[in-house]
Amino acid sequence: MTKSRVFLFFLVSFIGGVFFSSMVKIPPIYAGGFFVLGLLVLIFAFFYTGAKNSGGKNKIIFGVCIVVFTLGVWRGAGAFDYDGGLAVKNFGAERKMIFSGRIVEEPDRRFNFAQYVVDNEALGRVLVKTDLYPEFFYGDTVKVSGKVAKPENQSADFDYQNYLAKDRIFLIGKYADVALVDRSAKKDFYGHLLGIKKSFTEIINKILLEPHASFLSALLVGARRTLPEELTDAFNATGTSHIVAISGYNISIISIMLLNFLSHLFVPRRVIFWIIGICLILFTLIAGAGASVVRAAIMGGLLILAKREGRLYSIANAIVLAGAVMLFFNPYLLRYDAGFQLSFLATFGLVYLAPYLEKRFTRLPEFLSIRSNSAATLSAQIMTLPIILFDFGRLSLIAPLANVLILPVVPLTMLFGFLAGAVGWVSLSAASILALPAWFLLSYQIWIVKILSALPFAAISL
Repeated sequence: MTKSRVFLFFLVSFIGGVFFSSMVKIPPIYAGGFFVLGLLVLIFAFFYTGAKNSGGKNKIIFGVCIVVFTLGVWRGAGAFDYDGGLAVKNFGAERKMIFSGRIVEEPDRRFNFAQYVVDNEALGRVLVKTDLYPEFFYGDTVKVSGKVAKPENQSADFDYQNYLAKDRIFLIGKYADVALVDRSAKKDFYGHLLGIKKSFTEIINKILLEPHASFLSALLVGARRTLPEELTDAFNATGTSHIVAISGYNISIISIMLLNFLSHLFVPRRVIFWIIGICLILFTLIAGAGASVVRAAIMGGLLILAKREGRLYSIANAIVLAGAVMLFFNPYLLRYDAGFQLSFLATFGLVYLAPYLEKRFTRLPEFLSIRSNSAATLSAQIMTLPIILFDFGRLSLIAPLANVLILPVVPLTMLFGFLAGAVGWVSLSAASILALPAWFLLSYQIWIVKILSALPFAAISL
């Protein structure tokens, strides 16, 4: 057994332990007992089976896997036992409160309300729901007055408590009044990035009309909250909503599409790698460098790195290592972050399933990478289908066709849209001219989505 295969087994064992602890809530003290038991198994395997023969080595590897599995159980148990601290643990029923804190996440602005994550020294991070106006920003110190409670699960299908816990949020403020206390604090790096993102979306709104402006903002920086409801429903019905959500799913697919496109322009493979790498960095910075964006960029970067080296199958260790490291810092991601789940499943589909499908699609032309793009799209959809069905309860029958028609033009749309937005900082007139190709491509995608979503049985709810 190769060292890389052994290392992969260890990583998978740790991830399996985290998953087990997320499904079976084990107190940390019992998880520690499992870890000690695993150590005893390893010691027995080492001293009593003989490490010199292959059978003895395999038993030792098995023992180490058990130890690593129990380590994952212990790490997960510690996270799922955490409830935000003593103040939150002793927090009883809903109560009226007045407290101050700093907005520590990008504001979430919807059509008729806004949400802010306010960090208070005693309560920790509180999700505050309030009116759209007045508008507050990351870094503002605000005073909140309203009802505060622990989040409750409204249905058996969605664990809202743990969904918020993955972001270390254990209290919510309902229909609160929010007032500005101080805005003079110096912005940190993340604050400057969010300022760039806001300025960029404002430029897009000036050079494009709706729904094209919201669609392009969603593609480039993940600002999908302003998408019209009917267009959002059309994306969901056609199984193309992933293109307006920042996750490893869409970043990986778009990276592959961009690689295929540049390859047809006879750009050297090493140059392509650097072009896509720079695009991923710029995309991460413009999108605000949030946790989900960084994870998506890591997945896309790993996939392109494997393509560059011509060793797709050997990238499995790097992907699983990235996942294990992320889970070590935040075990909640594995079960309660759909973006994390979609990222890894889609990436594995592109690594293992896409090459197999591409060999079977010999009748499809290679013109404009239709064959490889179709294989990439279908493989990602097959791998992510269980999560989509479980989380969203909808099966899109038209999704394969919709993705094949839309995804090939997404990289070009993003390229022209990004160039127009960047030029907009200098001249809005020049940006409006540069935005014409993006407008045409956006119109094409919106037309395809609306036409296909209107077909009978385009999607079925389960």
